[in-house]
Amino acid sequence: MTLPHVERFATLPRLRLRACVPTAALAASILTACGGGDSTGTNDVPAFMSKVGSDPAYVIAGASFSDSIRVNVTDASNKPVSGASVTFDVLVGGGSVTPTTVIADANGNAAAKFITGTTPGINTVLASVTGVTDVPFSTVTVAAGTIVWSSIPTDTLRGVWGTSASDVWAVGYHGALKHFNGTSWTPFTSGTTEPLVGVWGTSPSNVWIVGGLNGTIFHYDGASWSSVFEHGERGVLFGVWGGSASDVWVVGNTDSVFHYNGTTWSNVATITPTIFGMWGNTASDIWAVGYTLGPGGTVFHYDGATWSGVYPGTTQGLSGVWGTSASDVWATGAGGVIVHYNGTSWSSVSSPTTQGLVSVWAASASDAWAVGYGGAIIHYNGTSWSTVTSGTNQDLFGVWGSSGSDIWAVGTAGLLHGVAAR
Repeated sequence: MTLPHVERFATLPRLRLRACVPTAALAASILTACGGGDSTGTNDVPAFMSKVGSDPAYVIAGASFSDSIRVNVTDASNKPVSGASVTFDVLVGGGSVTPTTVIADANGNAAAKFITGTTPGINTVLASVTGVTDVPFSTVTVAAGTIVWSSIPTDTLRGVWGTSASDVWAVGYHGALKHFNGTSWTPFTSGTTEPLVGVWGTSPSNVWIVGGLNGTIFHYDGASWSSVFEHGERGVLFGVWGGSASDVWVVGNTDSVFHYNGTTWSNVATITPTIFGMWGNTASDIWAVGYTLGPGGTVFHYDGATWSGVYPGTTQGLSGVWGTSASDVWATGAGGVIVHYNGTSWSSVSSPTTQGLVSVWAASASDAWAVGYGGAIIHYNGTSWSTVTSGTNQDLFGVWGSSGSDIWAVGTAGLLHGVAAR
């Protein structure tokens, strides 16, 4: 007769019931064969190691690399391997890592604290496990206060200006118009699909935009944008600046110089070459820069009554101008040219780049920035100009900052934001 299941089990040979009951001496060697072992892969062989998280873009020299550096060790079946010995070694930049050897936990994780070197530069630590490909951790360390640039991709932007860190306008091709409120950028409807090039104002409720293929000017009253002027002739308007809300100048292509007196716009065609940039110290001390009818540069000055040509200090075309006082004005242009006005005359200054520099902005006499083609960004520290890593090779057309620690640049890739490392 067929035995019930329990009875059949009870009659099984005793040898089979004890087959997986090892002696103490054999326990370690046959535990896995008997169906034991940790399901997390405690005794499996390491085959892979991966980084947990990502490397920070930068770290203040001498500070912690984020909070720690972490790896995860797995076997050939992608199961975590506990007990693996992970070694952390500082390869580049100095600094220290603690501890230098870590045993992976039950989930295959191992972590160590990495304090970067005190000298700014590249810092790298290597995580190693025998028989497994090493994993590097690397970052660039900078001195506290160093401007670090990050990208905010958008459509092509041509000009940028604001009244504060929480009130910034950017304009660009196809009528692009964006506003920054201190937290995020919001698109606005400009009312045109033509290129917008320059932006400037006197307050959050009085902002001007210029551009257009036939010369157009828009105004913002704090509530909405409206078209206030159309030249009606072929030619782009590039720059705008004023001494007050009722004293505004706009410059552009040949004979495109306009003045607003608070009521109407009038054509002031006393500057004949193409003018790309304009900046003023006061209403009676304004500079305009551009190109002659040939390849050379030109500088014009307004003294409150008339515009007059001034020797530019270079034969290169100029496109950007900004200053901090009547005796400290910078202009930049083709081939990386930089010229400076000291209150008496313009003279050429050594430049660290041959890329065309489209725009310049200064926070103080010892803190100026210029941007240009190929992602070029250069900085003046009060003594000399030097190149700065921008993180892009896209062309940059405009630069402006609310302070020396909060700077915006715009170009074909959209926005770059420069903030002081801390």
